[in-house]
Amino acid sequence: MDLEGSIVKINQVSEKQLKEMYFLMAEFYNNITEKNFLKDFLEKDYCIILKDRENRIKGFSTQKILTLNYKGKNIHGVFSGDTVIHKESWGSFSLFQVFSKFFFTYGEQYDNFYWFLIVKGHKTYKILPTFLKKFYPNFKEPTPPEIKSLMDFFGCTLYPEEYDPVTGIIEYNDIKDSLKEGIADITNKELRDNHVKFFIQKNPDYEKGNDLVC
Repeated sequence: MDLEGSIVKINQVSEKQLKEMYFLMAEFYNNITEKNFLKDFLEKDYCIILKDRENRIKGFSTQKILTLNYKGKNIHGVFSGDTVIHKESWGSFSLFQVFSKFFFTYGEQYDNFYWFLIVKGHKTYKILPTFLKKFYPNFKEPTPPEIKSLMDFFGCTLYPEEYDPVTGIIEYNDIKDSLKEGIADITNKELRDNHVKFFIQKNPDYEKGNDLVC
């Protein structure tokens, strides 16, 4: 089922939409509380909302605009937060179409604009090779030192107590949301995919809710 996507400012999201997104998140993730969901949601700047033909929310992704001082210079980017698409709409390109149309245009005003993504599931990781020519980390080549340094800076800035620069993994101190059984399961066919194998190697404890910084 294809979806219609739009991007809205966080302060323009209605209470009804918030409820729909919370229940959708809770359907696919463990350890979700409405309080924590709202706290994380309100820390972002934009939300991509995906709806079906009956105007029901079937997916969303929160986004935060970043300006960070890195080695004496400001760097700009977007950080993708909570992201979920209903199982019946897996395979829809609507989310990335909305994301790329808005943020790739937004980023043109800067010399360097980065997309920071933290990934706890192989399906989200597969978005990167599906739509991007260059992304890190990947199985084809080592991450260039300057890119690794930038990723570490991002991880340490946003998750200073939980990010490990050696592994590139965010391992949360408190109970963190994790994908429910049957959502993150990897099939034998998927295991033959080099991108999926690489993700598992980099984030072996993804089932605990650990995130890989990309």
